[in-house]
Amino acid sequence: MREMSNLELQCVVRELAKELVGARMQKFYELGDGEFRLELHTKVRGRLDLVVELKKRIGLTRFIKPAPKEPTQFAMQMRKWLEGAVIRKVEQYGMDRVAYFDLERGGEKMRLLFEMFSDGNLILAHEDDKIIAAYRHEEWKDRVIRPRSTYIFPSTGKVNPFDLSEAKLRDVMNEKKLAACLAQRVNLGSQYIEEVIRRAKLRPEKQADTLTNKELWELMNGFVEVFWGINRPEPQVYYKDGKPFDYAPFPLVRYEGIESRGFATMSEALDEFCASAPPAQAAETELEKKRKKLEFALGGQREAVKQLRVRAEEAKLAGDKIYERYQEVEALLELVRGRKDWSGIERELGGKVKMDRAKGKLEVEL
Repeated sequence: MREMSNLELQCVVRELAKELVGARMQKFYELGDGEFRLELHTKVRGRLDLVVELKKRIGLTRFIKPAPKEPTQFAMQMRKWLEGAVIRKVEQYGMDRVAYFDLERGGEKMRLLFEMFSDGNLILAHEDDKIIAAYRHEEWKDRVIRPRSTYIFPSTGKVNPFDLSEAKLRDVMNEKKLAACLAQRVNLGSQYIEEVIRRAKLRPEKQADTLTNKELWELMNGFVEVFWGINRPEPQVYYKDGKPFDYAPFPLVRYEGIESRGFATMSEALDEFCASAPPAQAAETELEKKRKKLEFALGGQREAVKQLRVRAEEAKLAGDKIYERYQEVEALLELVRGRKDWSGIERELGGKVKMDRAKGKLEVEL
């Protein structure tokens, strides 16, 4: 699944801040695993629909998926708190993959958070950061996501790329390869780190702390060009054999010469990519394969259980027979225990037993 990067999230958040501040929440729908739709009303554009697919995308959509006939318990809980609330602010937390809406309803202030990292999460909290509801209840060593816990923003420990200067960039450099160093220490995402390096015309495998002053200056210019693209977005969707395979907030150097289509907003580009991209069908096919495999395994286990039950019943019957004639069986065991002279045993027992001398096996019919 193509996950949304922090840079792409920033581009979408900037768009939504222009469209949604002042909008009123009308309906909240849970559409499926990690997918939601928020129906909003604005004074200028009327009804707007915001789709959220955790990790994958957030943005306005014109493709309205049907909602389940019966809302989930989580959807009903969110409706209780959100319906009628007004969006006062739309922001991204630093350069992390977390967006949030500050809301107000009847004088009460709340915050709706969209975590687009890890497994993804949707969280509603009071003004004092006490969590009201969370789609997933999670726990890490430094964060707990569950009702009545205090919400704490995640920390990446990486440098915000918009805070970079040539001096700060020099401090970032270490003995690792340039691409690995930047990906580890600058909060930009590997795809756009690669774009920066390409625009600087540097080798990604070059040792980072060996960059000359000129190379460092070129690298800083690469970052500036990427920032320029975010500040003046030209969203693109890239195609191969007529099918979309990637998107970006601005034209990428790495895809020069490849078929692409420009869009007015990131929401429109994401709509096109997610509506047309084939991975959803591929995922469904893979899911079907897993289902069939599990059903086959389950069938084998059921047959094994059936056979074990038959054997258990047979063993119980045999045990009952032995118990009924315990004294005779004990006498027989005493007779053969420690004896190596099979012919002597055969004479004493006569035709009561069947003997297999090769296997050392003796059968008695009770």
